[in-house]
Amino acid sequence: MFGDPAQLPPVADKPLHHNKPTRALGEQGYPAYLMFSKVIKLSVNQRVPGSDLRQLTFKNFLRRLRNGDCTHEDWQLLLTRQPSKVQNLKDFQDAIRLFYGNNDVASFNYEQLLKLKQPIARIQAQHSSALAKTIKADEMCGLVPTLCLARNASVMLTLNLWPEVGLCNGATGKIIDIIYAANDFPPSLPISVIVQFDNYKDPSFVDTLPNIVPICPITITADTASGFHERLQIPLKLSWAITIHKSQGLTLPKAWINLGTSEKTAGITYVAISRIKTLESCVIEPMTFERLKNIKDSSQLRFRVEEEIRLNNLATAFLNDN
Repeated sequence: MFGDPAQLPPVADKPLHHNKPTRALGEQGYPAYLMFSKVIKLSVNQRVPGSDLRQLTFKNFLRRLRNGDCTHEDWQLLLTRQPSKVQNLKDFQDAIRLFYGNNDVASFNYEQLLKLKQPIARIQAQHSSALAKTIKADEMCGLVPTLCLARNASVMLTLNLWPEVGLCNGATGKIIDIIYAANDFPPSLPISVIVQFDNYKDPSFVDTLPNIVPICPITITADTASGFHERLQIPLKLSWAITIHKSQGLTLPKAWINLGTSEKTAGITYVAISRIKTLESCVIEPMTFERLKNIKDSSQLRFRVEEEIRLNNLATAFLNDN
């Protein structure tokens, strides 16, 4: 089953369907992937609702964008959402910022943390070994070696704790307090971080405030060539800004998007702009027409389009057989 072939490839790796894998796991995965012969195509865009002229224009633009077929008129449409053109710009001051790179995300988040003028807790994770300290957060379900938090900071969960009530990877909220044991303080791990989540659906931990949940340290184990290594850390990250890659799968009420100067990863522009339900709910930093036009030049994009043709043929065959 496939619905959005414009999804981003794995970080520092190739898609599972890539016919020239460079790792042992990919060499095993590619033949296994080709064994799937029954395909169902999901073609309805559930994130962009409505059928009025504005929404149809946005949907048609996204269809062209995903394959790099954008026109000069599409570029002009995006320019209407640059900061100098958005009349209600103040309404986007609390919008999540989307950047391509981790450095831009970290810089923006730290700037916002300082603006709170609150004491900053620099929290160090506990590790089972020296090697565990060096393992990337992506391999530890998002748990970082060092986490900086403060009261009123915007944060995001980095793993699924209780999806049924909204406590899933990507859930956002605001820190109310950081609770330490008696005579304990940073950089030690706190007992819990008290977060007021935006979309929590169960009873609140605090009677006087809605949507309050204590988030406690979690242990994640990484299986490496040298054995198992553990990290104990609070499963949160600052979320005033996130990478476009991290935004995959999210639907954002508002977003302030910086696409960078080039399509460093095939599909990055499509993923960023398709996180919102309407074009009017985003701000997009200015870009040149060449930036938009050069999406078509990506070899990764051409490879993905070829794979989509193969999947479409399989989907048509499966539909005809049934």
